[in-house]
Amino acid sequence: MLWSFSFPLAAQYEKDFNLKKKISLHMKDQSRGNVLDEISGQAGISFSYDPSILNTDQLISAEYDSIATGQLLEVILGEEFQIRMLVDQCIITLKRARDQQLANLPVSVSSDVLRISGIITNAESGDVIPYASVSVMNEPLGTISNKDGVYELKIPENYRKSTIVFSCMGFIQMSLDPDTIKGETADIQMQPFNVRIGEVIVSAVNPITVLDNFEDHISENYPDEIRLMTSFYREVLLQDKTYVNVSEAVIQILKSAYDQTSREDRIRFLKGRKSPDVQPFKWVDFKMQGGPFYMTKLDVVRTMDTFLDKEYRRFYKYELDYLIDYFERPTYVILFEPNGKIDFPCYEGRLFIDRETYALVHAEFSLSKDGMKYARKSLIRKKPKGFNVRPLDLDYRVTYRSNAGRWSLSTAQTSVRFRVRSRNDKINSVFHSVSDLLVTNHERTALKRFDKDETFLPTDIFTEMIIDYDKEFWGDFNIIQPDDDLRKALKDINTKGGVIKNDTSKPDQKLQTK
Repeated sequence: MLWSFSFPLAAQYEKDFNLKKKISLHMKDQSRGNVLDEISGQAGISFSYDPSILNTDQLISAEYDSIATGQLLEVILGEEFQIRMLVDQCIITLKRARDQQLANLPVSVSSDVLRISGIITNAESGDVIPYASVSVMNEPLGTISNKDGVYELKIPENYRKSTIVFSCMGFIQMSLDPDTIKGETADIQMQPFNVRIGEVIVSAVNPITVLDNFEDHISENYPDEIRLMTSFYREVLLQDKTYVNVSEAVIQILKSAYDQTSREDRIRFLKGRKSPDVQPFKWVDFKMQGGPFYMTKLDVVRTMDTFLDKEYRRFYKYELDYLIDYFERPTYVILFEPNGKIDFPCYEGRLFIDRETYALVHAEFSLSKDGMKYARKSLIRKKPKGFNVRPLDLDYRVTYRSNAGRWSLSTAQTSVRFRVRSRNDKINSVFHSVSDLLVTNHERTALKRFDKDETFLPTDIFTEMIIDYDKEFWGDFNIIQPDDDLRKALKDINTKGGVIKNDTSKPDQKLQTK
């Protein structure tokens, strides 16, 4: 995002000598942090600010000759920030921060943010619509509905006049003007829309040709620059259908350009929380390794998994199934499955490819039964002696959303089930881990990497990195609302201040998976 705005001169800095000093600035596509460093050197002042509030990674372009330092800061920072001088130090704060402190409110919760929530349902059947996209039109800001069709979108002040768009595969896209909403509740009914391909079209379209066109158009359809993505991540673990742990975080993903496949995406935490054990582990302590890191690998356009890679196509069978409406665009649905018995992990599933641009916009896939056998060793990193651990199913889904003519990662989900048995200990238990990733906003950035000590690694265990659980923790961040079952499981936590009295005995056995 480029900044070249002009705002009225604030009275605050006119009485401060340093802020009246004339400087010149000629910088293009530089991080806000670098721009502040340049201003600091020229004006002879230093800056003090909260990095969790001021986004120093945002790209800025500024071309100014002989401009007052204070006026330039108004341009660089925007209307939401205020500046105050203390000798030669410039303190940057949110304009609303002082009022919030007086009201004893957390800074992360803003009265300027419009919250719209409700339930999204099928207008014909009345059924709830899970995982529907809720976003600001022509902007990367958005969220999705949960399994029960419930959504909540938090809209900053600068987007208050924008149209809200509701989209889901197989349904007609709907738009909503925030000014027409009474209060903050907006229940949405979406009309189904499903166009089937006729026999003539089926015979005329070869799924391999569609896949070839998809690969040929990657550079046109996906970002060719690094993006900084603000995302919500949730990891839920159940043992025999009983919730054991819920862990959540707002993270940032440094998403590499799609033409730089050798560069891995990088992850860092902004804030996170987890529940105390909703129900303590029985018999065995189950841990998932590398959760958020491996979720970024579900960006199959970047990783070019086997079912998309030309070198592996001979191992798959492809079939063009039908055409659907996706974001009001005709979209091919291609089925794929292993072409017989294959001696490495293969997948089966569906690919959704835009008919006009050939962009892959959605994918659902699972490890095949034969593939599960080959993947077993790589999935289980550590298990107790005498235990038999067998993966039952691994299901994945990934969705992309279009903004400014480019498709970017929007959501990803992993569902993994394992059966754990031990004859000696008389244990027979099923663990089910569900991980969800939601990209709530993204922007261009000059960042190349995160600091080593704040980067999440594939060997890290997500649940061991965060503590505490707080009902109001997320403030203005967009998240996936917990579904009804999860909300019930966490009810005691929310009402008892994060404390649940359970059996505190720890299991002796430990199971660690990837």
